[in-house]
Amino acid sequence: MINNDADQTKSPLDDSTQFDTDSNHSDALDTGSGLMKRYRDIPHGFRPILICMTGSRKGVRHKIDKKHTIIGRTQLADFPIHESAASRRHARIIYENYDRPEEQPICYIEDLESRNGTELNGREINAIAPLKERDRLMIGHTIFGYFIRDLAELMHDEFLYNNAMRDPLTNIDNRQQMISHLKHFMARAQRRQTQFCFLVVDVDHFKNINDTYGHLIGDEALKHLALLMQGHIRETDFIARWGGEEFAIGVSDSTLYDATLLADRLREKIEGAPLKINDLTLPLTVSIGVTSLQEGDTIDMLFQRADRYLYEAKVSARNKVVAGT
Repeated sequence: MINNDADQTKSPLDDSTQFDTDSNHSDALDTGSGLMKRYRDIPHGFRPILICMTGSRKGVRHKIDKKHTIIGRTQLADFPIHESAASRRHARIIYENYDRPEEQPICYIEDLESRNGTELNGREINAIAPLKERDRLMIGHTIFGYFIRDLAELMHDEFLYNNAMRDPLTNIDNRQQMISHLKHFMARAQRRQTQFCFLVVDVDHFKNINDTYGHLIGDEALKHLALLMQGHIRETDFIARWGGEEFAIGVSDSTLYDATLLADRLREKIEGAPLKINDLTLPLTVSIGVTSLQEGDTIDMLFQRADRYLYEAKVSARNKVVAGT
């Protein structure tokens, strides 16, 4: 079912730097008297936190509360991550004024002579670098977000994160988060001249499912598919609901041929695992467009090319994979 027309083969932090306290936080607070009372009762000292945004520890938060925080593959690290591309002691967060929580945190990132380097906002660092609110760190294949929160904000930070970055129906990343990941992985691949591939997955005849069984069953079908696909991609890959019945998958360090094989395995898994609810057994199939990153590509160009191959799969047969460059 594969149609592949591709060749297979220490700078100080400026004292004037301000951090963004995220105005959305105030909107997210429950105005009920109970939560607001708890909010008022909590000391409002500031703390930096790291949020793991990809990989096996995705969603995990680590409050930085000491002078040095080690990130790495060893379980002895302060923030251990489980992936082969990370060194045992990969990088260190230096929290300069950790003993003065009433002040704006001053933090730096330092690579600890790791094998694959540490990246800050898409650029590899070669010296201690200052951190600011919403910076992105890449260690191995894992992206971390750096944020500054007061102790009250930590109460509802997880809600805010999920609300902003997760699709509420399927509980996988949403389009906004996928675009954020693509910026990092595409820049990394282009800089290091490694390969990166992109899959667009569309549910076949989804309108018929909604029209025949109702939107609640359609929603269950999307949740079922998201869970299936998430369980059959690598930890270094990432999946999002792109919109409607369409999903997107980023595949790092992979040739177009291998990404196409992955797409066909996903297609077969889905075909062989119908949705079962009470007495209903609903067969599901998907069509998938696959492409690889080319020199000069933007996110729009990458998506449009994958979407073109998806269209070819839909008009020719459905339940099919079409790939190309």
